[in-house]
Amino acid sequence: MTKIAITVDAPIEILLLPPEQWWQAIITTTYKGFVVTAKGTYMAYSLPDGDSLNVRVDWVDKERNPATVDGAVVWDSSSDMIATVTVDMNDSNLATIQAIALGTAQINATADADLGEGIRSLVATLDVQVIAGEAVAGTISPVV
Repeated sequence: MTKIAITVDAPIEILLLPPEQWWQAIITTTYKGFVVTAKGTYMAYSLPDGDSLNVRVDWVDKERNPATVDGAVVWDSSSDMIATVTVDMNDSNLATIQAIALGTAQINATADADLGEGIRSLVATLDVQVIAGEAVAGTISPVV
């Protein structure tokens, strides 16, 4: 596995996986004026405590062409104590993740991939690690 780390005011980690894995998630994030699109089968993002992150899920077919899903995308967080996710009222492919407390939560976007009568759930995931924010003050303590 190849690992590339890019830091833009908060760490962004992109993992490159072997090409034989044809399925993938595509997530686009906007953070402090930067837009980053990541594609892959595993995605993670470090978000400072108290900050929020706008995300978008895009669905693709096995040839990596844009694909449609049936109905609205449903978003959820594995731990609302760590990070919450709020869907955009105008476009269910968009959501905002809010960092609540230090820790790790998995954000899921679930859609119905069966465009007919049936239901076939397709899930895209983003692991969010809530980290301490930038230092804003210091304390000096005596050492005994």
